[in-house]
Amino acid sequence: MKSPLLRLKGFGHHQQHRERKSRQPQPQPTPAKLDELADAAQDVEEMRNCYDGFISAAAATTNGVYEFAEALEELGSCLLAKPVLNDDDDDSGRVLMMLGKAQYELQKSADRYRTNIIHTITTPSESLLKELQTLEEMKQQCDMKRDAYETMRASYSDKGGSRHSKTESFSTEQLDASFLEYQEDSALFTFRLKSLKQGQFQSLLTQAARHHAAQLSFFRKGLKCLEALEPRVKAISEKHHIDYNFSGLEDDGSDNDGYSTYDSCSDDGELSFDYEINDRDQDFLTSRGSMDVSSIYIWLLSFNLFVCLTAEAMDVKHFH
Repeated sequence: MKSPLLRLKGFGHHQQHRERKSRQPQPQPTPAKLDELADAAQDVEEMRNCYDGFISAAAATTNGVYEFAEALEELGSCLLAKPVLNDDDDDSGRVLMMLGKAQYELQKSADRYRTNIIHTITTPSESLLKELQTLEEMKQQCDMKRDAYETMRASYSDKGGSRHSKTESFSTEQLDASFLEYQEDSALFTFRLKSLKQGQFQSLLTQAARHHAAQLSFFRKGLKCLEALEPRVKAISEKHHIDYNFSGLEDDGSDNDGYSTYDSCSDDGELSFDYEINDRDQDFLTSRGSMDVSSIYIWLLSFNLFVCLTAEAMDVKHFH
């Protein structure tokens, strides 16, 4: 049986051990945002795919518009090469010259539209991709700091946080500082990601609306340019007995079961012209040779390409 003095000494020893243990800093818990950061990486990847697709669609459209503009310039050059039908018909030659110049105006309008595509779609999307790149770098920093903290925490737990451990290379304060630094970086990354996600729809809507305005301006200016020539072209056509409103020109708006309106051409795949060509017109066409015909054919092909690429660009799936 221990004496009262020994019991008192033993009580004092255990009391000091409990106090020392209670004062010993405990390791921080495992970060609770690991799942959230993993989901964030998926969100960043989906947003990157969205803007990559948007930029690819814009590039396809600008390439198509460029080819269209080049073809218009060539067509205008062909129409201006021989501006006079004959020495006795200055009005017809003047109209032909005006039609040639109109192609140049359409070309300029197409070039402006191509520039507007870059301003409304390409440049903003590239800017947002840079924001995503910054987020990806922040995510990498978070991962590195998380791994560093986990390594320190595991080492701290294995050694029990002993002050007398000869292999201990960090202090409890360092462990706490590492955890706090990771938490701060993780919170900042999560905040910036949420802000970017919330603004993604607004950004896409803004880009689409501004591109619509550019597209509307492009077609309006082209239509205005051509409509200004309509009275003169109509008068010259009547003078030469040309029915220039050939069959198949107007779209009747009927349901074509999803097929292109270009399928409404004649069976042989070519447009059907109903007007008659008199001897003088035949001589004129013969004198111009095959150069103008091939140029017009190139222009038609380029225009079809432009329409197809534009449709394809608008049909690209941006959202995943």
